[in-house]
Amino acid sequence: MRASADPLRTLQVRFASWRDAPHDVRQALLAEADAAPVAERVLLETCHRVEIVTHGDERSPRTEAAEGIAVGDAAIRRVFAVAAGFDSAVIAEEQVLGQVRAAYEAALAAGTTGPILNELFRRALRFGRRVRSHARPGSDRSLADPALAWLRARVDPGAAVLVAGTGVMGRLLATSLASDGHLVTVASQSPERGLRLLEQLPGTGHSLHVGELTVDAVARRSAVVLAARRGRALLARETLGPHRPWTLDLSAPSMVAPDAAERLGERLLDLDRLAALAGAVPGALSPTAERLLRAELEDEVRRFADWLVARNGADAIALLHRQADEIRRRHIDRLRARAHLDDVQLSAVEAATAAMLGELLHGPSVALRRDGPDAGAVRRLFGVGP
Repeated sequence: MRASADPLRTLQVRFASWRDAPHDVRQALLAEADAAPVAERVLLETCHRVEIVTHGDERSPRTEAAEGIAVGDAAIRRVFAVAAGFDSAVIAEEQVLGQVRAAYEAALAAGTTGPILNELFRRALRFGRRVRSHARPGSDRSLADPALAWLRARVDPGAAVLVAGTGVMGRLLATSLASDGHLVTVASQSPERGLRLLEQLPGTGHSLHVGELTVDAVARRSAVVLAARRGRALLARETLGPHRPWTLDLSAPSMVAPDAAERLGERLLDLDRLAALAGAVPGALSPTAERLLRAELEDEVRRFADWLVARNGADAIALLHRQADEIRRRHIDRLRARAHLDDVQLSAVEAATAAMLGELLHGPSVALRRDGPDAGAVRRLFGVGP
């Protein structure tokens, strides 16, 4: 049984995704990422979500309706579910696992992780890979899959398309469309990033558009694909002019202005419509595999929670033994200074006091391992530490 001083209470995830929070709420949460003085932190930020995983912060949870918070077991479950793709519009989505790995590696490089989150993310990434190993061949593995299927059904083979965005999703979409034989124009605010993507595309005849979208750029394309991260819309009614290209918008917030969305009508597929479309197609996991893997997730949550409690108890035991040994050595130093003992006698005293201390602490150590209280409880009970 866990002690009342539960170490899980300082493990938290604060999150906001495009499905449950508007862009300004996600940005506000992102701005607060460094506000709390926590011991460990990993930040996952994408177009679609903000996840702030922390350990060591005991402040009260926020209660805004548009922001989610998970604490303890729920926080562990959240990290595993995100890495597994169980929180994505497409179950077992591949891109999010890479995003979680990149976020963890960035936190490692910045020195903001520690032993708790290191272990949590190593386990979550391992579980995420296991989930994807059960995916059915040919099934949708990304939000891009149903999106591309929708676009391919509407655009002629070899047609010219424009892809705005050079991030993970933009690269995936541009590469897939180029592989299909489409002539791709990469639109980017950065010439360097745009050229890098252009050079990676299969086939020939692709081009680069730098800067804001124009009527001319849109007019010569059968389709426009938006996967950018901007504070304002890329596609407005004046940009469309008289044209109504098939438009795929995977940006959050949407890169299509309301007046352009109204003009495009059924020729626009945005995230809200795509989420419904993705939910209507077979997922990457069979129902049986998904059920078993979700049960495995609960086992993973329980195992990590038990590990955390046991580790916390082990830290408390180490603290107790270290402080007791410091007291023992202090008394031996005093004895050495006051008594005339040779090396053999001092060794005997060392051995006797170490044995006495070990026997004295054996019972409390067993109790600590069994009940798992934290270092704070040890300080209170034995008056040790700062």
